[in-house]
Amino acid sequence: MTMTPHRPWKVAVAGCGAAAFGIHLPILTDHPAFEVIGVCDRDPQRARVAADRFGIPRTAETATDLLAEADLLVILTGVHHELIDEALAAGVNVFTEKPVTLCLEQTRHLRDQADRAGLLLEVGAMRAFDPSLHAMLTAVPQPVSGLLIKADGADEAARRAMLPAGFAPYTFTDDPPQPTPDLDEQQLRALQILLWQGYHLLTALVMAAGDPQPVACALDRAGERVHAIVRDAASGALFTVVIGDAPAGVFEESMRLNDRTRAATLSFARPYQPTVTTSLTCEPASDAAHGAGEFGDPFAAMWNDVARSLAGQPRPGTRSIDLAERIETLARRLATITTGDDHDGDDHDSDPRGGSRCHQLRHLRWSSPSTDRRAQARPRC
Repeated sequence: MTMTPHRPWKVAVAGCGAAAFGIHLPILTDHPAFEVIGVCDRDPQRARVAADRFGIPRTAETATDLLAEADLLVILTGVHHELIDEALAAGVNVFTEKPVTLCLEQTRHLRDQADRAGLLLEVGAMRAFDPSLHAMLTAVPQPVSGLLIKADGADEAARRAMLPAGFAPYTFTDDPPQPTPDLDEQQLRALQILLWQGYHLLTALVMAAGDPQPVACALDRAGERVHAIVRDAASGALFTVVIGDAPAGVFEESMRLNDRTRAATLSFARPYQPTVTTSLTCEPASDAAHGAGEFGDPFAAMWNDVARSLAGQPRPGTRSIDLAERIETLARRLATITTGDDHDGDDHDSDPRGGSRCHQLRHLRWSSPSTDRRAQARPRC
């Protein structure tokens, strides 16, 4: 499919949550390659408010009502697989929020379905387009170790701030059931944390490690935090990953890579905040280092890439759906080996290279140990 010079791509949007209001609709309605022809949401009032705010000519009850006129369906709901299947069957390209699904086999099936139809299935793995991450990988292209942390107590407030007055963030408990793999309760909870809270961090890990293989994975007693160790089978590099909740208002998403002579630390911006607060530091100092405010918007870069792909133009790197499969494969394999973390006192477990980092990270108290949030509503797109 190639872009005709006389018109932009017609885009239908399903889902009017915080990601729509705060990220995607502002970009899409201002982008010369796209024309947003309609929006839908389970709450018709949200769709009407979105249409009024962004000058979108039409609202609909369902995405089905918009497919006949669309070149691309943008899926910003919490459950994606049925909408992806319907759009592909109708001959419409798809962009979906991450993860594609919680079930790796379902994700692969949808990828194959898109390939057979000659259609695009793009995934919102925006970190793959993040200039700050690419600068870090330039500074430390062959790491021997890494530490990746996501401690998030700011997401719900950030989502609420993106929505018009009177609307609350949607949560995963609002969503219809979706396919899940055959895992026990503890393993499924780990998978949800990895893919719902840690997707962007796992994207960065997959880009830094050529062949990431799980070594160990533990879920804390409250079911709020995952601790994992991943080894790059190609280089032997070891990466420690910590993903989970934090007290309200606390946020850290960071990545540190080390090789034998250099180190780089990347601190990502808070959710829905401009990238002016993203910063990269290198030791020793490097031309790749940037202070806060010097990186471009990864979401804008991602949508530019989607536009090029629709136009049939050559694109650098891996297709987003293939990257998504790698991310979801790693998450699934980590979930499968997840164990409970029942350690209370001294712990002699150590980093496989002899350090004590796993012991130290296990006892970080980002979230309240007295509160089990597993049954609470978790914000999402």
